[in-house]
Amino acid sequence: MLAAVCLVASVAGFAVAWSAWPTNAATSPLLTLSALLWSGSYLAAGVFLWRRSRLAGPALLVAVGLLLFPARFVVPSGVLFVPALLVIVLCAWLGHRYLRAARTAAR
Repeated sequence: MLAAVCLVASVAGFAVAWSAWPTNAATSPLLTLSALLWSGSYLAAGVFLWRRSRLAGPALLVAVGLLLFPARFVVPSGVLFVPALLVIVLCAWLGHRYLRAARTAAR
């Protein structure tokens, strides 16, 4: 189910990148590039989770960690950076334990 959520997030990121595609010289491609990076990381995480790869944990950590980049612009003072980082580390640790247990149970 987590793989399906990652793949849906990837499709949503590709839709954002498509809608933010620069159409003239005055448009900045930063949103398009960040949406493509975000959707590519979620696509990789979803595929790794679906295939039960040992790279699923780090790929999921990178995909969720990329959410901190726009959060720094939403709250410029950095008040949410440390709590968000702690939540991401906790979720990544729990996800890594779950993925390791699922991989050993599948053998």
